[in-house]
Amino acid sequence: MKAIILAGEGKDKNSFDHNKATIPIKGIPMIQYVVNCIKSSEYIDSLLVVGNPQHLEPIIGGEVEIIIQQKASMMDNLLEALSYVKEEDKVLIATCDIPLIHKAVVNNFIETAMTKEADLCYPIVEKSFCEGCYPDARRTYVPLKEGVYTGGNMILLAPKTIDKIEVIARLLIRHRKNPIKMSQALGFRFILKLLLKKLSIPKLERHIQKKFKIKVKAIISQNPEIANDIDTIEDIKILEKYL
Repeated sequence: MKAIILAGEGKDKNSFDHNKATIPIKGIPMIQYVVNCIKSSEYIDSLLVVGNPQHLEPIIGGEVEIIIQQKASMMDNLLEALSYVKEEDKVLIATCDIPLIHKAVVNNFIETAMTKEADLCYPIVEKSFCEGCYPDARRTYVPLKEGVYTGGNMILLAPKTIDKIEVIARLLIRHRKNPIKMSQALGFRFILKLLLKKLSIPKLERHIQKKFKIKVKAIISQNPEIANDIDTIEDIKILEKYL
């Protein structure tokens, strides 16, 4: 299976002095943790990275298949990367800012996702797992009927389906830190059920399948590392003590 790491600069320049992917954490560039982890999985035979080649080549140039020139947005970066793997059945996609992940996290997600008949699998982690393992990490949570969850920074995607979901995906990526704005893309009734805590995971999956004609499965993960991403310098200070 091929894997893609999204390491574009985007709006990160507003929070960091330079490319977030190259920020040192305990002396190691952040993206190096993610590259090492994904490459360690026996399920991954090729790794592509989207970002700034000038900054990334000296760090990981000899460890990945290709570093693809970044585009204007995260979604554009994803589309560009998928053009290199469009013949693949499934592709693993991760962001560059989840340095706490390890081999078992990647393998557990892939193994569970591959048992599902789905075009897109997305990990979610229950709040108690996140706070139990990383009590000071800051996350955005969504109340569902089964519990309170946060989303992970990794998906398993069938590249052939991307044309069906490009518009909605752009909106979801833009508002990924704001569950209410994110849910607006899915309709008023969806928002109402979310606010009333009456939205179940199966109903959410069916709603997306009906609206966008793709099969989506939420993968309940017990690995909070998959959800602990870095958005600010403060996040680095919080998470680096766990490395």
